[in-house]
Amino acid sequence: MERTDPVAGRSAVAGEPLARRWLRACAAVGQPRMRSHLLITAVFVLLFASFVFSLARYWTGSLAPRLYLTAETQARILAQSQAAALLETIEHGAPGHLRSKLFDLMQEILLVEDPATGGRIVLGLDLQIDYEAVPVAPGSLELQDGIRSCERCFHASIPLIGQRGRLLGVAEFLMSQRYFDTLADEMRSKLIAESSIAMGLMALVWITMLVMFHRLHKAKLAIEASDRAKTRFMANVTHELRTPLNAILGYTQLYKQDAPLMARHGDGISSIDRSAEHLLMMINDILDFSRMGEDNLALRPEEVALQTFLKTLVEMMEVRARLKGIRLERRFQPGLPSVVLVDEKRLRQVLLNLLGNAVKFTEHGHVQFSVERRAGAGERETRLRFSVQDSGIGIGPSELDSIFIPFRQVDNEITRAEGSGLGLTISQQLVRLMGSELRVESEPGAGSHFWFDVDVVVVSDSGDAGAPSSAAEAPASAVTERTFTVPEAAFLEEFTEQVRRHNVLGLREMLTRLDGRPDCREFVEYVQPYVRSYRFKPLLEWLSRISPG
Repeated sequence: MERTDPVAGRSAVAGEPLARRWLRACAAVGQPRMRSHLLITAVFVLLFASFVFSLARYWTGSLAPRLYLTAETQARILAQSQAAALLETIEHGAPGHLRSKLFDLMQEILLVEDPATGGRIVLGLDLQIDYEAVPVAPGSLELQDGIRSCERCFHASIPLIGQRGRLLGVAEFLMSQRYFDTLADEMRSKLIAESSIAMGLMALVWITMLVMFHRLHKAKLAIEASDRAKTRFMANVTHELRTPLNAILGYTQLYKQDAPLMARHGDGISSIDRSAEHLLMMINDILDFSRMGEDNLALRPEEVALQTFLKTLVEMMEVRARLKGIRLERRFQPGLPSVVLVDEKRLRQVLLNLLGNAVKFTEHGHVQFSVERRAGAGERETRLRFSVQDSGIGIGPSELDSIFIPFRQVDNEITRAEGSGLGLTISQQLVRLMGSELRVESEPGAGSHFWFDVDVVVVSDSGDAGAPSSAAEAPASAVTERTFTVPEAAFLEEFTEQVRRHNVLGLREMLTRLDGRPDCREFVEYVQPYVRSYRFKPLLEWLSRISPG
């Protein structure tokens, strides 16, 4: 057994733990929010990663090599200063004591400390002398002290050139890298500190965006819940309003049949009847619009005799066009399919709205209703283009983008006097549900042109063997859902007229007259649900199919 789950908003198996259903509902509600949060988080993670990667590249590719070059240059300068002391001793020292003086000087050089790092500057020293230039015994001044190899040390080879420009020897220095390490640590700490501030600001922006988005999402959910509640309220109210309005229309139809009463109060009764019909039309539009917001609207295709369908539409609009003194022209392309698979109710609703608007906004001239066949997507599919063109007041370029907005109307004398502003919105949504788009071209003073294309399945084509040449010639039984005994033709004619007038009281009175006739029991059972729910359009269509002739 299944029941509606008020939390999850869908069917749930009876006996399922409440906690599990609650978690499923929370997951369903939170999925869009989680996806958005994850997207924002992913963006900021990428920003953080790119920032860290850029810092690493800047350190390894630019800053660290510069610091190393600076430390190396400073080490070479220090080595040159120490080499100058060695050169002074070699040039002016007594040859007999030169070895001991150079040894003592090398010991002093190896003990010199860098005050910035607290460590020795020179780690190793190797002195090589040109004995042809220095008057001492060969090999007597080959002195080495300190470490002899160091991978991380700076190597500096300083030539010892005397005052006369003669090369006296070469001093090889191994200089400490502690200055570079200290400088690199300081710069790295400074870089990390400054970048941490930047990353902290980015994290603050990230958290702020998540909080703001969370609040916006909550506000959006609250607005959507309020909108759904308002839509449900409109649907309930409009549905309840239709009952008294149909009663009003029923009584006005009864009053119109009373000649003495019409002679005295005809204008008032006609005004009440027109006002009630206008109000019922607006309520029906609002009810249709509220149903579309429930996301459960679906097309119900059925076999439709296309020629009969189009003929009925034209007949319904010809009366209104004739009353306004304009021409209703029809241009149906030869070779249209006989029977197609389409949602007859929704297609009729769209076309009646377009034709009704064309007639309403045209004071002089004509309204042209066109249907043409175009290439289809499959073997048994075809594309039909429905087009309504008028020579009415037209729509300005600045107003074309707003005509499909709910409750939005073009400002003119006609829309200020009537209409709910929902007809084109509902039509656009229905056309999109059919997989198409309602398009419009218009120019003020030159009229408007609305059209849309619909892909339909061809059940019977006009060229099929054995098929009738037109849908109008197809037998009525092909589209009749049920067959049973119906009342006589006079009764059906009167009953159809009452349905056309929406005369609920008259329909109930006529059905009461059939209570004593067992042969008409199935007829009464079939039409009563239509009368009770005020579904006059489908009832009128069904009556037109079963009426003789």
